[in-house]
Amino acid sequence: MEEQYKILLMGPQGSGKGTQGALLSKELSIPVFGTGQLIREEIASGSEFGKKLHELVLAGDLVSDVDAAELLKRRLAKSDTHNGYLLDGYPRNLGQMEKFTFDKPTHVIVIEIPKEESLRRLGGRLTCQPCDNITSTMLEVKAGDPCPCGGVWYQREDDTPEAIEHRLNIYEHDTAPVIAEYEKLDIVRRVNGVGTIEEVHDRIKQLLG
Repeated sequence: MEEQYKILLMGPQGSGKGTQGALLSKELSIPVFGTGQLIREEIASGSEFGKKLHELVLAGDLVSDVDAAELLKRRLAKSDTHNGYLLDGYPRNLGQMEKFTFDKPTHVIVIEIPKEESLRRLGGRLTCQPCDNITSTMLEVKAGDPCPCGGVWYQREDDTPEAIEHRLNIYEHDTAPVIAEYEKLDIVRRVNGVGTIEEVHDRIKQLLG
């Protein structure tokens, strides 16, 4: 029987979790998702739960730890997760971790980069609103340029230096304690996230054996 990978991907903003998650998903043939994606999918489904989430989002409220856990539980019940999954950025805090009782991760991969690198990467990050794709000004793309989907690249309000600093502080305050708890289970693997996408990917593959 092949090894089952139930991987939590963690790391500060700009560490490349989304990029590495997509690569691992393809390589391991398991789905990758985060709570933001699950919220959008549930709302798009038109379910009663989705309508409830939509009202929260429209009101600018955060989805509760209980609702986030319910979203994940529903997603893990689908057949494509039977061989494993990659979970991007969840649980974000100890409250979410306490509600994550219906499954157990096999690996927690923490992609580590210095604060200066987070600021550099996110300071040049551009997002396309229609398709949620991400690019960087380091690739000679600028805000206002067209995205291949037909949308336009823009800099999110939370990608300003002040907002990035605030999010990094939240990560240290809320998520670092979650990682410390998983370390007690000896399933945390830390990887240096500085380097090319290929270099970081190779490091992760080595950690997974």
